[in-house]
Amino acid sequence: MRIGILFTGDYRWAGGVYYSLSLIKLLQNISLTRKLTVVVIINKATPRELLNELPKENIEIADLENKTFFHKFYCKFRGKLSGQDFRFIADINSLNLSVLYPLVTYNESHRHLNCKVVYWMYDFQHKFLPDLFSSDEIKTRDCNFQNIVDNATRIIVSSQDSKKHFKQFYKNSNASVSVFNFVSLIQASQTNPIGNDSLPIPENYFIVCNQFWAHKNHITVLKALDVLLKKNEPIHTVFTGKKDGETSRKTVELLTNFIDKNALQSSITFTGFISREQQIHLIQHAKAVIQPSQFEGWSTVLEDAKALQKFLIVSDIPIHREQVNQNVLFFEPDNFASLAEHMHQFNAKKTMVTGFDYHKNIEQAKTILTELFAIQ
Repeated sequence: MRIGILFTGDYRWAGGVYYSLSLIKLLQNISLTRKLTVVVIINKATPRELLNELPKENIEIADLENKTFFHKFYCKFRGKLSGQDFRFIADINSLNLSVLYPLVTYNESHRHLNCKVVYWMYDFQHKFLPDLFSSDEIKTRDCNFQNIVDNATRIIVSSQDSKKHFKQFYKNSNASVSVFNFVSLIQASQTNPIGNDSLPIPENYFIVCNQFWAHKNHITVLKALDVLLKKNEPIHTVFTGKKDGETSRKTVELLTNFIDKNALQSSITFTGFISREQQIHLIQHAKAVIQPSQFEGWSTVLEDAKALQKFLIVSDIPIHREQVNQNVLFFEPDNFASLAEHMHQFNAKKTMVTGFDYHKNIEQAKTILTELFAIQ
């Protein structure tokens, strides 16, 4: 059996990249006891350093860019004649796949693929937080989702919360909708990949690992910090992630203005974009991981924290209640005073974590994938 996993995104949507990476690693692990080859489909956008994380056995890399000029020209010509993405059809069909996943948009050309096609509907954020999207963005998402619903036979969502939303908005869908809670397969860092002088981070700190998008709700963390600093409590928070994307511009301006107005600079470290290894190291050594998001489909950050046995302080939204049930404190997403109190509790003492076997989560995820893709 050959399962193709699309690994064609970049860090503009880091969650999507890490989702595919997790799938590839899980499937490769399954392949050690099953007749399975994992075909990793990449293009020029794929972060090359992540390819280095992939195991070698039963993995096949299919580079969509590694085609001859004649092939590209011929496919472009055929595409113009047919009005379809002929090159995508030709390239995928040449791989002789049994299953292709995860497709996040629908195209009529998918009808001509010679394998089972499975779609991923990542979340329904635009339905619940429409103010964070332009009218064009909402129309585009709605159109794309409706096309998937109308044409797909198999759809995967990442949580029971998302499945409930799917049923709420697409009551008449005939597609088979399954839940797959993805997991993290990161390994604890044994060394310090950051260096002693590269980042101004004290020994005790909290960490927030999110892209700088409005719904990630960084401002509530800053307001909580401000409360504690005004009480002369020494406290520090590290924020990872790129701040220079167009999608992040307005959010970063808001955060920067708040930091300047309240003189929070010395209590904050913005790491910018760092390697996965560096991020893992920072999570490992943090007092706790804070996840203030107003909406999620299934948080990669929370899975990383769970895998690393870290305590979590998270916004009290249904998906977080579904995803985390131990080593956690909750706060209402906009209640910075409640978050400040939780941070105060952990700032002055050693964080105590109840140990659990995350390997069971991984094994469960493997079982679900085996069933979803009918792996023999």
